[in-house]
Amino acid sequence: MVTTHNNPNDNVPNFEAMINAAVANALPNLTPALRTQITNDIRNGAGPSGGGGGDAIPHGIHVWIERFTKLKPLAFRSVATPAEAEDWITHMEKLFQVLGCPDNFNTRLAAFKLEGDALSWWKAHLRTQVGGDAFADTCTWVAFREIFYNRYFTAYEQQRYEREYGSICQLDRENSGEYMER
Repeated sequence: MVTTHNNPNDNVPNFEAMINAAVANALPNLTPALRTQITNDIRNGAGPSGGGGGDAIPHGIHVWIERFTKLKPLAFRSVATPAEAEDWITHMEKLFQVLGCPDNFNTRLAAFKLEGDALSWWKAHLRTQVGGDAFADTCTWVAFREIFYNRYFTAYEQQRYEREYGSICQLDRENSGEYMER
């Protein structure tokens, strides 16, 4: 006759006690390891979920800088015309949109690409602000753009462009393609 057991643990009467003891022994070592892992994930921008993949938005500026530089953003040193300043801002905004970058990082990423005279100007501007360098961390993109345009695309130049744009009209002898090209 074959003996069958309904409970495979019948041979080990203290099975539940052994499991409880093993868990109790593992917990003191597991808690610091988990705490260390979560802390490292947060520092590395992966967040407490432990992932860096999926659709999670990275939290650290260094993660955004890495992604931003992979897109090869243009540096900004100085401009010969206000249109060049506007083109650089447009270029930055296009990259921010592609990255899906939160607004609170845009100013810092753009400032990362300032060089030469433009970088000197930005550093001087930060020194005039409450909080100094920390101002860049709280400066919104809208505020940065306004500060930038005040420096590189003055109100006088903006008005001049608006007057010029307002005076453009299509001539009788030109088709719409020629008009747009002009």
